[in-house]
Amino acid sequence: MIKFFRKIRQKLLTENKFSKYLIYAIGEIVLVVIGILIALSINNWNEDQKNKALEKNMLENLVENLEQNCDMLKSRIRSITLYRKSGAIIISAIENNQMDQDLLENHFHFAFMNTSNIKISDVGYQVIKNKGLEIIRNPSIKKEIMIFFEETQPKCHVNLNWGAVDMADREKFIDQNFIQVPNNKTLTYKPFDIENLFKQNYFVALVYKTDAQRGFFLKVMKEHLEETQRVLAIIKAEINTQ
Repeated sequence: MIKFFRKIRQKLLTENKFSKYLIYAIGEIVLVVIGILIALSINNWNEDQKNKALEKNMLENLVENLEQNCDMLKSRIRSITLYRKSGAIIISAIENNQMDQDLLENHFHFAFMNTSNIKISDVGYQVIKNKGLEIIRNPSIKKEIMIFFEETQPKCHVNLNWGAVDMADREKFIDQNFIQVPNNKTLTYKPFDIENLFKQNYFVALVYKTDAQRGFFLKVMKEHLEETQRVLAIIKAEINTQ
């Protein structure tokens, strides 16, 4: 093809047809430019397709991450609801001075559990940040994701941290006043002296405080689950449009 065009140029020059040669040369330049533009367009299209595929993959990973968080939150909410029942039984025993050890020993363990030791994952978001947030082309989706992982989820972790502040004192008290006996997949806390236990202000305060914590954590986790599900639905809708 190059030889063909070269022969045409040489023929026009030898025949002193300079005006036709100039028109031909301009035409040839235009063809070259068009060829370059087409090549660039194809390359840009290929890059755009790669970016779209990468974005979709990143969003799908984020969906998986959020779905796992939802499952974990639902599990913890069920646990808290169960533990609050045991807490209510111990509180009722304190208020009514009912020290039936056989009745209560299966509830002490759960009554002391606030289930605050939860780590909500953000691994999907961290992968996107490492790749570059500009990979997400929809600005409203990007904003929703950033607010959720940079503000909403960290705030949830801060709220749940309340249960960890006195964990060492709690464990020390349990070790001093209970013998822990394995019972199926959990533990039974048998008090060394149940009458003395019920007279200890720390015990009474701990039971009430733990119940208050569980109520607060239940509210926090339900709200965060609802917000996680909302953001999850938005991301899934975005994936379906691609």
